[in-house]
Amino acid sequence: MRRNPSVLLLLSLVSTGCSGAINPFVDDAPPYAEMMTHSERVLHEANATAVVRQRGWSETHFSADAGEVIHWPLWHEDPFEDKGDGDDTFAWTYADFIALPYCAARAGLNGLGLPVSMVVTPACTPMVSDGLLSRQALGYDHDAARVSDEDGEGQHPSADAETSN
Repeated sequence: MRRNPSVLLLLSLVSTGCSGAINPFVDDAPPYAEMMTHSERVLHEANATAVVRQRGWSETHFSADAGEVIHWPLWHEDPFEDKGDGDDTFAWTYADFIALPYCAARAGLNGLGLPVSMVVTPACTPMVSDGLLSRQALGYDHDAARVSDEDGEGQHPSADAETSN
């Protein structure tokens, strides 16, 4: 009797099993209590308040920059990349299965509509992203907006590259 090598390979793979396999459909991230350090846990359990130290010099005030990023137009933006599926679960959900065909169709549509996008937002138009979704024609889908004179002070995205060289 002759045995098929592919059947033997399949049986050997199935029989070995994968005990360490990751299940993408279950959010198995550790709870917040397990992510605390030992010193944080000790302070938390003791209900201790932090000691406020007074220094011998005057206060200085510091504020960060606006956090905006100036860039060229993003003609292939996808709302699933910008805002996710909104369930705050680190696992595959129904939205991921909807996103698979949607993102592929959207990429094809963006490719076909690229000439229109290039007319609406020309290649040298400076855009700004601040990390917050802004109101667009179809809702709160994207982050990028045109740079106004107050935002960019006339600075183009390549200005930083020119000054750093």
